[in-house]
Amino acid sequence: MNMMPRSPAQPTRPQPERIATPPQGVSRTAPSRPGQQNQTQNPMTGNANRGDELLLVIRQLSDVLTKENLALKRHKNAEVKALGERKEQLARLYQQHMNAVHRDPASLKSLEVSKRTALTQASVRLSELMTENASLLKANISTINKFLKAVVEAVKEKQEKQSASYSKQGALSGYTSVKRNLAVSFNQTM
Repeated sequence: MNMMPRSPAQPTRPQPERIATPPQGVSRTAPSRPGQQNQTQNPMTGNANRGDELLLVIRQLSDVLTKENLALKRHKNAEVKALGERKEQLARLYQQHMNAVHRDPASLKSLEVSKRTALTQASVRLSELMTENASLLKANISTINKFLKAVVEAVKEKQEKQSASYSKQGALSGYTSVKRNLAVSFNQTM
């Protein structure tokens, strides 16, 4: 029997997908002095590259929203929280790309018809996912607020039932003689 130490087989990892970047001509840093213009970090590239980068951001954001929507439907809050940072990064990138498009709409008009069609379809899908995501988040927040309100009301009710009060004659009696408003608070930050 061979007693030579062997390293365990290394699991193969899928190659990471291409990371979306800000549109060309957009700096990641703020100007160092007021009134100073941002300097671009990357040289200007062709309109086709801008369209490809925008499409990449839209697809990645759509993937994250699809995963988040599924997690919201399954009430997996840990997964939703884990996706939050990536969703925020992609949303910022998407906004930067859209700002660049608004500054120069001709950049997308000059794309090939097939790329424009793909971009339009991806944008429609992203819009649908964003609408669904907003609806699911609103429902989730509403459910949490209703639950917390019910808990607060139950605690108030229990405290009111257990609290003692004095009657007009000065005798110690139960809650029924005088209703008191007791202060109960909870952290509403979510």
